[in-house]
Amino acid sequence: MLKPLLRPCALAAALAPALAQDCNQTSVGFVPLSDLTGTYQGFPGRLYPGGNTLPEAHLIGGLGAAAGVVPRDAAGNPDPIGGKIVFLSIGMSNARMHFDAFSDMAANDPLRDPRVVVFNGAEGGVPAEDMVDPSDPYWANLDQKLSQAGLSAAQVQAVWLLQANRQPTLPFPAHAQGLQSQIAGILRIVEDRFPHTRLAYLSARIYAGYATSNLNPEPYAYEQAFACKWLIEQQMAGDPSLNYDPDQGSVEAPWIAWAPYMWADGLVPRSDGLIWECSDFQADGTHPGPPATHKVATALRAFMVSDPTAQSWYRDMPAPVAYGIGKVSSAGGLVTIGWSGVPSLTQDNFAVTLAGALPGEFVIGFFGFEPGRKPLWGGNLYVAPPLVRLPLQVLDATGGTSYPIPVQPGMVGSTIYYQLYTRDPNAADGTGVASSDALAVRFFD
Repeated sequence: MLKPLLRPCALAAALAPALAQDCNQTSVGFVPLSDLTGTYQGFPGRLYPGGNTLPEAHLIGGLGAAAGVVPRDAAGNPDPIGGKIVFLSIGMSNARMHFDAFSDMAANDPLRDPRVVVFNGAEGGVPAEDMVDPSDPYWANLDQKLSQAGLSAAQVQAVWLLQANRQPTLPFPAHAQGLQSQIAGILRIVEDRFPHTRLAYLSARIYAGYATSNLNPEPYAYEQAFACKWLIEQQMAGDPSLNYDPDQGSVEAPWIAWAPYMWADGLVPRSDGLIWECSDFQADGTHPGPPATHKVATALRAFMVSDPTAQSWYRDMPAPVAYGIGKVSSAGGLVTIGWSGVPSLTQDNFAVTLAGALPGEFVIGFFGFEPGRKPLWGGNLYVAPPLVRLPLQVLDATGGTSYPIPVQPGMVGSTIYYQLYTRDPNAADGTGVASSDALAVRFFD
């Protein structure tokens, strides 16, 4: 059956008179998911299990996935000179409006790597129930738009996704569970059509309490976040239908995590102060106006330049990222890795440093080309084998040291992972060893 020229929600928008906002609906009484320490209808809050911080194991997986995001030519081959990294948005009309604002911001972002192309693939009138169909015209249209922009499917490597359903009626949790399944299906289509996609960042709807239509009002806007939360947890639990790690079998989806979570209860300030005013929205109270899109774009830009899995490829000169947890030495200090200088071929002044260990003891460093997490000597080895050893050193009087890392041309564009182990004869666990956290370093020219 042929798709209508105008989809149902687009047709309604074209024919029906604009509905005025209900600016009196300044709160719906829900606690933002990021602030929810209890439950909503029996389901736990917070963005991730136990809190709002990305769990260590999933972060390590994301760092590994991010290392594969490199400039590529049209055929998908790594090309550090002329290649591109396409950061693609996927979603409906609200997603398109938010990402338009972000695209404008990114165009003048001095921190953005010029090889990163921010491309708005979201389309109005294409909700999740349409987009989950791989034969929906949305996908062919997206291919055409990419081609017209001189981009290829093989250059798409990261996506931002914001999706919802058209005129939902199911109660909670059925509505959110159905949306969870649809977003999972959309991400599997993304993996099929854009095979170099490594990362997918999910966002939730903003406040819809001012809405006066049944397009996607509250509580559905609030509950949409649970679909994202549960989908991420589904991948973290090892569901093979969402596997992103080629070492664990067939890759079915990108690695998934939260982008900025932006729902707040109208004029009730969130813990970070975020509110949504009636003037932030368009006349229907559903679609964001310029103030709302600016808020979302600003938060997304801050995420892209600071998140460990995003900044390594989005930023022109990404900073090293520490990950994992070091051991506490027998002297009571936390053994921590750090750096000095810049991981640049031109500057060539980069060093990996250690602090918090026992003065005068031996230390040895390792590096490798993938992150990992494996128990070793009472701590964790955060660098996946094969490992390359750095020279043995003796810690100084402060319990620290520095390993100069000469930057060679072949290192440019690659990510290398470092960790340091030191002797600790009185270690509480009897291993005689203390270990640092780890450092992910992307080198540039």
